[in-house]
Amino acid sequence: MANNIKINQSRDELAEEIERLETNSSAAVKPTLPKVTLQEKSYDAPDDAALKKSAESELAQYRTEGEKSIRQNSEAETAELNQKRDAYAGAKTAAEAELESRYEAAARAIDNDVVKRGLARSSIATVERGALEREYLSQTASIAREYAANISKLESDIAAVNKKLQTALNDFNLTYAAKLNKRLTELKTEREQKMQEVIEYNNEIKRKQAELDNDRLKTQSDLYSAALSQEKQENSLGGASSQRRDDIYKAVYERMDAFLGSLDPQQAFLEIRNHSMYRQHLSNYYYNRLYDKYGREVK
Repeated sequence: MANNIKINQSRDELAEEIERLETNSSAAVKPTLPKVTLQEKSYDAPDDAALKKSAESELAQYRTEGEKSIRQNSEAETAELNQKRDAYAGAKTAAEAELESRYEAAARAIDNDVVKRGLARSSIATVERGALEREYLSQTASIAREYAANISKLESDIAAVNKKLQTALNDFNLTYAAKLNKRLTELKTEREQKMQEVIEYNNEIKRKQAELDNDRLKTQSDLYSAALSQEKQENSLGGASSQRRDDIYKAVYERMDAFLGSLDPQQAFLEIRNHSMYRQHLSNYYYNRLYDKYGREVK
């Protein structure tokens, strides 16, 4: 019983070796189909600093024009106030000149009058000139006070304009900061969406790539199997070259001969008669040789 098991195992090993011989001797070549490689997307996601720079670039014109408009309005108001300053100075100079002209005319009139009356050296002339001079000084001081009051009011208005400018700039900066923050948030959202789109796209590409690769390998395998089958059919019909076919039969014969030769004559006799493997894998010539050697009645 143990001996039969050993023979069965040896026969199985022989069958495997014969299959290898026939396969390795095959003219069929396993095809290699070109691989189709799908391209994945790449996205170099910008960092927060780059997004902020981009948002600032987009809002640069808005910021520049906004600040320019505010400063131009302030400069126009300041220029108007400075024009008033020049006007006040001109009015003061004109008023002083007119006052001085009137004073000089009045002084000449007093001098001429006292001379006509022969009072040139009298106290009357002195009193009248004194009163005229006091009136002149009083009006001069009044002109100076009015000018000082106007200038003081003007300086206050200019300071108010400067304060309004700073307030307007601060308000604009707050508006700009809000716009910048909003745009930065939008850009971050766009970045996340693009990243997600690329991930989803590449996952789909990987799935399709796996399908293509599997299909390619399956097609290669199917083509190879078909080639082997065709070759086997051609061999059975005598389609293979006689030399190659004979080389295969000879190699198989030698393995079978070695196996049967390792058995005792009675076992070899039963083996070749009871198993079709020897007939299936040999030509008539080699099978007859093998049969004549081991399949005849043992005497």
